[in-house]
Amino acid sequence: MSWSQSLSPYILHPDQHEKDLVVYYDDIVTIIHDGFGKSTYHLLILPRDSKLTKKHPTTGVTAHIKNLLQTYVDWCTNYIYDHFTGRYEILPSNDNLSMSSKEDFIEQFILVGVHSVPSMNNLHIHVLTRDFHSLKLKNKKHYNSFNTKFFVQWDQLPLHFKPDKHEMENVIIKKSDLICCYCNKNFSNKFSQLKKHLGEEFDSHFKLNSSDANVSDNT
Repeated sequence: MSWSQSLSPYILHPDQHEKDLVVYYDDIVTIIHDGFGKSTYHLLILPRDSKLTKKHPTTGVTAHIKNLLQTYVDWCTNYIYDHFTGRYEILPSNDNLSMSSKEDFIEQFILVGVHSVPSMNNLHIHVLTRDFHSLKLKNKKHYNSFNTKFFVQWDQLPLHFKPDKHEMENVIIKKSDLICCYCNKNFSNKFSQLKKHLGEEFDSHFKLNSSDANVSDNT
């Protein structure tokens, strides 16, 4: 099976996969942990409808589909909030990132949306923490695919057109500067410096709970 088809098994047979990967499924969706998650928590919502799964996400997620899937988006944001805050203590911060309440955390620290040029054939929606604190985050493309207009946020859907693939992949991804998602510091093309800085930002905002202190961080 080609890489672009690798989500299909989770859509067709979610019951045949590990419970620590497939976190929920019913007749409408399968929800999985992204196998190459770019943040501490990174879920994918996979609609199981045979027609919808073949549609382009920017135009296929219509107002009707959004209404149908909103319950699952909410399920994912609650899941992430509960698991993240169960694992990490949120430290006091002097910046503009407020996470003093569950509502603030979800609004400011969880991203929901789709890629304008998806790499997988099956339509899927990303729900992830906005920390990008992951060993799987390895290059500029990984970061900018979630931190530029290449990533179309949930409240912007549907678009009335499919974004231009050349512009998205060769201009937006490659030529946009690397901007810290916490403090907006510009790292130009210096990915290794951004990566180090993201780790420092994470450590200044979060502390591993004492009950997890002896467990290796998977990021």
